[in-house]
Amino acid sequence: MSEITPADFALFLLASGDMQPRKRARDQQADLAGLELKRHVLDLIVSYAPPADALEATLMQIAQEIGPPYGPTRALCASIRDEFADAASTPGFMEWLIEEAVRENAGQKEKRRGKTFNQ
Repeated sequence: MSEITPADFALFLLASGDMQPRKRARDQQADLAGLELKRHVLDLIVSYAPPADALEATLMQIAQEIGPPYGPTRALCASIRDEFADAASTPGFMEWLIEEAVRENAGQKEKRRGKTFNQ
């Protein structure tokens, strides 16, 4: 597979099942807020489309743009930076992420199709 860009990586993360809240028997407001922040950061990465060597600087810019409180955004940006580095250095990681995105997309289509027929 050719080298992946941060924007492509962000798109695959957005399409994966990782962006759905987990089923839990507790209040999920914090989980939902964290997922919304992650979506926002990933959307900004897609819109800025930085080269791989500028991802860290772009993430710092994004954290500044989002504003206070800085801690959660910086932690999330560091996590995304580390995930991107892992993806770039781990054979098979991107293939797995692509499979997850395709599986999630197929599941969403099936849910929409089921709603159409059951109504």
